Amino acid sequence: MSSRVSNLPSINGVELHIRAQKDWGSLIFLPLWLTFWTFGGLKAMSWVVEPRSSAPNAFIALWLVGWACGEVWATYTWFWIAFGKEIVQLKEGSLDVKRDVLGFGRNRRFPLSAVKNLRASGIFPSSSNWENMLIQMRLRGGTVAFDDGEKTIRFGIQLSEPESREVVDALRPWLPASKV
Repeated sequence: MSSRVSNLPSINGVELHIRAQKDWGSLIFLPLWLTFWTFGGLKAMSWVVEPRSSAPNAFIALWLVGWACGEVWATYTWFWIAFGKEIVQLKEGSLDVKRDVLGFGRNRRFPLSAVKNLRASGIFPSSSNWENMLIQMRLRGGTVAFDDGEKTIRFGIQLSEPESREVVDALRPWLPASKV
């Protein structure tokens, strides 16, 4: 397996850990950006508590909502790049895909009967601009795909083609023969 993909032993299936790709520029830049961003937000909060500026409180309050969203977004992005991994498990008749950051994350479960056409696949644009933005920011999508009814499910964010094929080859023996 590649340096980003680990195949862990499991009694009743397979468990793969796919670590997030390290982006050292973001790991260094985001804490610096967050420092200044936090300072700006604290200053704006002081204006709401003790109005001294000519800006109306409604504007500052609205700006603070956007500030809070930016704070959460940048913090999550930094934690994902530093500590994130995708955990893929095939066990007990289901395929589980979890985006994990320090033990927290959403787990998506798919019954094996619904998993069809597991493959290494490129990243294709979506009709949703929001989803395309998340894909470009490396927070969504992936290079391993399977069909679940009419939806295509993806995981393995930023895996190379050989790494994606390794993941598919590791999962394929655990799928029913008709699903390969």
